[in-house]
Amino acid sequence: MPVLTLGYRHCDRKRPSYIRNSEIEGIAVLARQQLVDPAADAIPLTTLSAISGLKINGVVFDLFVGTGDVVHDERGNPVLGICEYDPGVPDTAMVSVSPVGVNASEELVLSTLGHELGHAIFDAPGWIVDASKGPGLFDEPSDAARRAYRTTTRDVEHLAKVTPVAEAAATPSLAIPGHTTKEEYFAELRANEFMGSLLVPRQRLNLAVEEMAAKHGVTIHRSPSLDPELPGTSLHLTADGDIECLQKAVAKRFGVNRRFIQVRMERYGLLKPGAKIF
Repeated sequence: MPVLTLGYRHCDRKRPSYIRNSEIEGIAVLARQQLVDPAADAIPLTTLSAISGLKINGVVFDLFVGTGDVVHDERGNPVLGICEYDPGVPDTAMVSVSPVGVNASEELVLSTLGHELGHAIFDAPGWIVDASKGPGLFDEPSDAARRAYRTTTRDVEHLAKVTPVAEAAATPSLAIPGHTTKEEYFAELRANEFMGSLLVPRQRLNLAVEEMAAKHGVTIHRSPSLDPELPGTSLHLTADGDIECLQKAVAKRFGVNRRFIQVRMERYGLLKPGAKIF
């Protein structure tokens, strides 16, 4: 039952300071090192489900992971997953993901769990610290005791595209007390980036592409990296072969779906965003 130990830049309330994508990528790599062999590509669903605790920036708490029951939001609608913290159970964060079934493949469940784990790592420590401070000046003690912190993954689009701040402000969420719409927006961005880097890390994807591209007639171009945070050689693919079949083959290796691999290829610069797939 692994307990992950991780750290990142944060304020005195244990909320993340501005964290770049490259930093989130590094944190995801450190998490992988505590979960699977360095030569492994896929992280099994059972491995993520077995995480029993987190130690984040010195905040130690249990993690309950549930994958056996359909998850519902506060209105009773079925959703893919949630991450929540109830001050009534002060040392435990809870991650619940709807199970594999007619409406959710194993790949989707794995992605959702990776996303919710991102919330547990980046958001739960701040929730725990906030709750430990007790009711605010204008709070009723009874109201503060019932106040829960929750993020919700409603559908598959949530894992691919985060709602812009202006649009989210039109339908404000009350799920995370004390957080602005902008803070919730960045919380979702962090969770998505962590999910992607955890399940399909840059180095493992590059190795898989180098091994498999030729089999699908896809050309790899190499050039010096222009990113100071990622020195060395960068890879770029051209759509002169069957990139879709390559993505499907790579996706099978990592235990995710083809669209997930396409997004990671674009994120890591292997493909230009919006490139046609023949």
